[in-house]
Amino acid sequence: MTSKELTNVYIKLLGPKTIADGAMDDFTWEFDGDYIIRHIFIKADGAQPVKSTVTIGIDENMITKAEALCNTFGTNANNALLLNIPVRRSQHFKASIKNLEGAQKDFTVELVLEKQG
Repeated sequence: MTSKELTNVYIKLLGPKTIADGAMDDFTWEFDGDYIIRHIFIKADGAQPVKSTVTIGIDENMITKAEALCNTFGTNANNALLLNIPVRRSQHFKASIKNLEGAQKDFTVELVLEKQG
């Protein structure tokens, strides 16, 4: 799904973190304001991961049930999953990525946020 036009946009980059093949690491952030999460882009060495998995939650509310493929969320506005998830200041984002790409990779998570209020 292609992204919609956004106003009051902020980008939060988490990482990069080097993850060995078969290993897992967490990407976390405490929201510093009230936002709507429009997109979550996950990249491995700047490209789309094709085998790696992720679990994502905001505090105790899980966005994924068990794990999902990282590429489900997209890597750019042309292949992005439009999410529209409201979050409040001081809530915590957590993405746990398991590298299944067959080699060590540098993973990044980008949050595309729209400021509320």
